[in-house]
Order: sequence, then C-alpha cells, then structure tokens
Amino acid sequence: MSSKTVVIGSRESRLAVIQSEMVRDYIEKNNEGLKAELLTMKTTGDIILDRTLDKVGGKGLFVKELDRALLDGRSQLSVHSLKDMPMEVPEELPLLAFSKREDPRDALVLPEGATELDKTKPIGCSSLRRTLQLGELFPEMECKSVRGNVQTRLGKLDRGEYSALVLAAAGLKRLGLTHRISRYFEPEEMLPAAGQGILTVQGRKGKDYSYLDGYGDADSTCAALAERSFVRVLDGGCSSPVAAHAVVDRDRIVLTGLYYEEETGAYKKGSLEGTRAEAEELGVRLARKLREECRAESMTAGGQETDRAYGKGKVWLVGAGPGDIGLFTLKGMETLKNAQVVVYDSLVGQGVLSQIPAGVRLINVGKRASHHIMPQEQINQVLVDEAKKGYRVVRLKGGDPFLFGRGGEELELLTKEGIPYEVVPGVTSSLAVPAYNGIPVTHRDFCSSLHIITGHKKQGEAYDIDFEALVRTKGTLVFLMGVTALADICNSLLRAGMPGEMPAAILQKGTTAGQKRIVATVSTLEEEVKRQGIETPAIIVVGQVCSLADTFGWYEKLPLAGYKVLVTRPRETVSTMSQKLRLMGAEVLELPAIKTAPLKDQSALFSAFGQLDSYDWLAFTSPIGVNVFFEEMKKAGTDVRKLGGAKIAAIGKGTKKALEERGLFVDLMPEVFDGESLGRVLCEVCSGNEKILLPRAKIGGKEIIQELEKKPGLLICDVPTYDTFYEKQEMINEKKAFESGEINCAVFTSASTVKGFAEAVEGLDYTKVTAACIGKQTKAAADAYGMKTFMAKQATIDSVVDLVVNLKNNR
Repeated sequence: MSSKTVVIGSRESRLAVIQSEMVRDYIEKNNEGLKAELLTMKTTGDIILDRTLDKVGGKGLFVKELDRALLDGRSQLSVHSLKDMPMEVPEELPLLAFSKREDPRDALVLPEGATELDKTKPIGCSSLRRTLQLGELFPEMECKSVRGNVQTRLGKLDRGEYSALVLAAAGLKRLGLTHRISRYFEPEEMLPAAGQGILTVQGRKGKDYSYLDGYGDADSTCAALAERSFVRVLDGGCSSPVAAHAVVDRDRIVLTGLYYEEETGAYKKGSLEGTRAEAEELGVRLARKLREECRAESMTAGGQETDRAYGKGKVWLVGAGPGDIGLFTLKGMETLKNAQVVVYDSLVGQGVLSQIPAGVRLINVGKRASHHIMPQEQINQVLVDEAKKGYRVVRLKGGDPFLFGRGGEELELLTKEGIPYEVVPGVTSSLAVPAYNGIPVTHRDFCSSLHIITGHKKQGEAYDIDFEALVRTKGTLVFLMGVTALADICNSLLRAGMPGEMPAAILQKGTTAGQKRIVATVSTLEEEVKRQGIETPAIIVVGQVCSLADTFGWYEKLPLAGYKVLVTRPRETVSTMSQKLRLMGAEVLELPAIKTAPLKDQSALFSAFGQLDSYDWLAFTSPIGVNVFFEEMKKAGTDVRKLGGAKIAAIGKGTKKALEERGLFVDLMPEVFDGESLGRVLCEVCSGNEKILLPRAKIGGKEIIQELEKKPGLLICDVPTYDTFYEKQEMINEKKAFESGEINCAVFTSASTVKGFAEAVEGLDYTKVTAACIGKQTKAAADAYGMKTFMAKQATIDSVVDLVVNLKNNR
C-alpha cells in the first residue's frame, strides 16, 4: 500500500484515546508505510453531564459527532466501545470489525484506602441496567447516577460523594487502574451491557479497508452479533436496563440476557445455547422467549411485578393459615413465590416459612403475646419504607390478616402513603383448629351461632366484653390469644350465668404435630390445664360442640399424626416425599439440604451427543440426571432418534419414571436401587466390550464405577452433567428443634443430602438425629456423623414412608 495517513476519529476522554491508539498501533504495525493519527472531539454525551443517560436521548449519545466527521471526510475511521453504539447504525457507516474482547465484567470500585462499603452513601452508576441489578445485590443501598469520564467519576468517589462506583472492568484495565478494583461482578450476578469489553471500528460504505485485515476477532464478532440482536429485538440501547452476554467456545455459543418490561417493572434473565452460525438468530429467540415469559409471569401474578428503579412497590397482606401448610391457600403460595421482601410473625407455620424462595429478604417482627420483636407502629412503617424502595412486599401473618391480625391498621398507613396493596385471606385457626380436633363449631342440635372473641387484654385491666350477651346467644365461643387469661375468661362466663358444666376445651398448636387438646367444663378447665399443662399458641372453645371432640377426633387417628419430619431431598424433587408423608398425618418441614444446577460447561456431554450411536448402554442414576441429559440434548440440537441403538439402564423407580415420561422404557433396573447394584447388574449383562455412557452428578458416588471396573474390557464414559450445592437457611433453628425433640426424624435420600444437612446445621449433636435413610450408601453417610440410622427395605419413596411409620410406632 502506498504511503498515506489514516485519520481515526475519537472522543477526547483518556480512555477513548487509549482505545483509538490501540487501533492506530495495529494499523501501523501491520501495514508498512501507513501512518495513522487521531482526530479527537467532544460528543454530546461528554457535554451533557447533569442528567442520566435515559433522560438525554441515550442511543447515539457518544457517536453523532464522530459519524459527522466520517461523512464529511474529516476522518476515515471511528473507534467506539461497542456498548456505546446504538443498535441501528446508518447503512453508509457500517461496523467494520470487532476487537478481541477485554474483560466484560462490571467492577466495584471503593474510595482510595477503603476496604468496605459505607452504607450511608449511595453507590454511583450510570445506567438503569446496573441500578436494577444492584438492587438485588445490595437491597439496603441507594443507587445514584454518576456521569463523566472515568477520572471524573473517580474524583467524585474519592471526595466522598459516593460509597462506591460500578464501572466496566475493561475500561479500568485499559487505563491501568486495575488496582482500584475492589471486586468483580460475575455475569451471573450482574449481566454486562451488550458488547461490553469489545471495541468496534466504524467506516464508510464502499471504501477500501484492507489495512484492517486480521484486526477483527472471530469470537468477539460472534458474541457481538448475538448480544446486539438480542437487544435490538427489545429496542434497548446503552441506557436501557436490557443486558446480554455471550460466551463462545469453539463452535458453541451460550447467550444470557436480561429483559426489562418498562410498563410493569418486571424483569427476567435466561439463556439459550446454539452454534456460531446461529448467533444472531439465538439473540432473536432469547429476546422473544424472555419477553413472553416475563409478560406471562406478570399476568399470573396479577400485575405484581414492581420497578425498583422507579420505586413502584406494592404490599400484599397474606394469611398463612393455622400451621398446616396444606391449609395455606394457592393464591397465598403464588404471592409468596413472587415476593422480594417478607415481613413475618411468630404464628406463621414452619412449613410455610420453608417455602419462602431463596434470596428473599426476611424481616421477623415477632407478634406473639408478650413477645413482640417490633411494635405495630414500626411494622406499619417498615411496610411503607420497603414498598417505597420498589419491592414486592409480603406481610405474612398467621391465620387471617383481618381476624385480630391488625391488618386494618397496616392498610390505614399504606392508604395514607399511597402505596398499592392487596389482601390474600387465610384460613383462620378459629375454624381449622377445632376441626382438626373433631369439634364442629356449629351443629344444628347444639347451637345456631359462632362467636370469635379476642382473649387478649392488657394486664390489670378488665375485659371490655359483654359476657352476658355472649352467654345469651347459646352459641359456640372461640377465644383467640386467651391462654394467659383463661381464669378470667372462665370466671367471667360463670358470673354471666353460663352453667358450670358447659363443655369447654383448650386446643394447643392445632393442625401441627404439636397438637394437643384438653376437654373439660367451664368450671374445671383451668384446673385441668394446670394439671396437664399447655403450650402456646392455643385457642379456647366453649360450647356443647366440645363434647363431640373425642367422638369426631380424626387427625390423631392418622398413622403419622403428632410426628414431625424433616425432608432433605433436593429442592427439585422434595414435594412427592412430603405429600406422601402429609397424607399419613405427619407435619413435614421441607428444608432441602442441597440444590442442583446443570453445569455451565457441557462440552463433555456435547461431545458424547456427537457419538451417541457408538454407545451400547446409557445408565441413569437419578431423575435429575435424566432431565438435564434431555434438556441439554435439545439445546445441542441432537435428534432423540440417535438413541435408538443403545439400551437404557435406570438406578430405580424414580429414574425409570422420568425416562418413561419421555417415552423411553428401561431395559435394566436392579432390585436394590443403588449405584453398587446398578453397576453389578450391568456387569452381569455385558460381555466385556461394551461402551457405557454414565451422565450424572459432578460429584457422584464411586460405587457404580467400582463395580463396572470389575468387568474387563468395559469402556466407561463417566460424564458430569449437573452439580450439587449445599443450602443453608436462617428461618428455622434445626439444631434447637432436633436437640429439644421437636423434630422426630429426618429423611435422607442420598449421601449428598446427609452431607448437605450436616453442612447446614453446624454444631448439632448428631446423636439426637433419627435418620430414615433410603439405602445403605445414605445410611453409611449418616452413620459417619453418629446419627441414629434406619434404612428402608427398598430404595423407594414409599418404602421410606413405611420406615417413618415404623419409627413412629416404635418410639
């Protein structure tokens, strides 16, 4: 090429100049005799610094002046951060090449010398995308806009205007400021802007740009096409909270995106995988998928999604029922699953508390008689404050929120402050607890009315209740929160003319394993309670219907009534076990000790998909393994008909069922459902030259491999497809519950759930744990901790339930 000079248009900021110099240096190094020089200029985005990007036009804010220089012929190239580029570029000014990607992550920068966040000051960031995601990571922190180049922003930070900044790691590294980075946000925590970390070179259509040959990076180009097509479909720009990040590995690309629905404030993340050739189509598909899912969820939740960025929060008053999770309403559960903040009290059953999703912020306000963690006025204000931050707030109350639950007081302040709200009624203990004790609160032979009265009164003050009027009704009387005032209630009724022989009952912890009743008369109930003892919460029932309790009592006749069981199966499979135990009368506490997730790197599995016709056996060791295998198979675009030549083995009935749901019937299943037995029966049917694919957990039991290795000639392909993680929760004190005997036994369905339980309950005296184990490997893991272990006859859910019944009968 003949000697000439290429003029490169650049913004004036130090970072923009460095990035343009990188392109200049490439051109001069790879084109002998060719010179390049920079033409720097201020853009609109550099001039307007007193408003957020979304309020000053957003798209094209940093490129208009550079475009004009190209069109006027004052420059031949422009260099941009791809994340600053509008999704639609003029046809006459095409993007010519994409650089090798620098670190795409966002980074947290603290003031010089600081080691932790100052929560009294805001976090500075320049986009709604970051604000939205920071609200999830630091819900207690305020986010505030910060504008200007990197050095300007750092100056504001170091002067104490902000507690921290969130900046693109790529820019900091290019500026030599890596030492200022306090922590990186992985894409799983905070999705970056589309194109972040990539530089793009823009030129004029029809010009000769052969001097850029070799500059473009194939992986970056693929990622850029996918990310920008995702954002383009959703009409997002550099100031939009829409985000996208692609990972390219050989011929595969995994695209993750964040979609934000401005009308509802709802947002959703998701991923799709495909080939390089599908990059742009992948972005289109993912955008449409997330938009549809987000809108569907918003409709399902009745428009419950909120917009943290704009502070449009909402409160739901939800009745949790009397304790048995089976009495928690469907709408209540649906609302709880969509919560971001849960404000709960002591009367909410543990079964309901265990259903609160991970990541939800919890505020315990107590609310048991004489044991209030927080006064009611403060609770009211908490609801207002959290809603004003833009959160979906669930106020979770025992029973029904309006039946002596002070829900009306909470709504008064919410109404005054203009906070939207809904009320989800709950099953009240005044009806459910008598029913679980065989007491029909109305009966045509005994009464024609029901009266629910608060038994709570201030110490030293007389009741403001017309007991004579209550006695005259001859109806059933239910007193809530009246245990400490039992003597006053009974004496007041007697003085009002109620016969001393009128049946009366006190019902403890109704609908739970702690259920207990004492039936006597109005004149003898106090004495019987002193003799037998009672715990709170409890309700008092007075009326002829109490005489039916022993005749109609049904709950105590169930095989597992009065037995509390901790279920530790993985979160994805916990409900079947719990449902069967509850049908037998047990109070079940679902606290999954582990959760599972498909591996992000499925290259080994994809390699196996490419040679499916070479396998003689596919051996599955869990329902989760089956589901992950076929979901990944779909992502890889592998036709299920390629499985035709292989036989299928399953470790047990649950895995067999998962395969049958996909239209596949197993050829082999051991009588004993564990890895050792599956390995043994496979060896028995194999001649020694077979190839076996074993897709399973990353940390799987070694027993099946040990058995298979006993057969010479077998080619074993042990492919990890999913990982297991231990879960901890702060809602329920399992240590205290086991050591006090409140929980009667724990159910373990794998060695990993035993380890997860032990990891989550530190300091527990494991000799206090009665462990119902599904098989010998699980039992061995529990034995290692010193638990009192018992093993089911078969490795099935039904057999474990039978074991729990036997444990209860023999205690």
